[in-house]
Amino acid sequence: MHITARVNPPHPLAPPQVATRWILPGLTAGAAFLGFEMLAGTVSTSIWAFPQAIAQTIRIGSPTQALAPTSLLAGIAIHVAFSVGLGMLFVALADWFSLTGRSLLAAGVLYLWVESAVSIWLILHTLVPDTLPVLLGAVPFWASLLGRTGFGVLLALMYRKPS
Repeated sequence: MHITARVNPPHPLAPPQVATRWILPGLTAGAAFLGFEMLAGTVSTSIWAFPQAIAQTIRIGSPTQALAPTSLLAGIAIHVAFSVGLGMLFVALADWFSLTGRSLLAAGVLYLWVESAVSIWLILHTLVPDTLPVLLGAVPFWASLLGRTGFGVLLALMYRKPS
């Protein structure tokens, strides 16, 4: 350890710590979830069906199975932004409840299941009921459930306690 590190320790909110602690969990879990859903799409609809459906559900582009680059990029951007936001909220909740071990893992899965129910059935079903079937039809239910469960597991595994 350098003498300067002891005299001037890094600030707890220095950019690398903020990114690792607050942004990386949601970004990593969201990227894995998106990749899994796209892989599931290759066997059921199309590789781009899920990210395009995210955008098309909120009326960015017209619902189509054909490649629509604007909808695809918008869907990926929306997915990444929400993934990071959900990850940050999970980190705050895990800190608040001092979660560790199995309870942290269970909380990650439960968190994503509850979030999915709220976002899909309460928010999207209320706001965009006519385009919600586009999102629900992008990948099979089993893939969505497995992907969301994996998202929760990865959130828990990526969580770092405050130092």
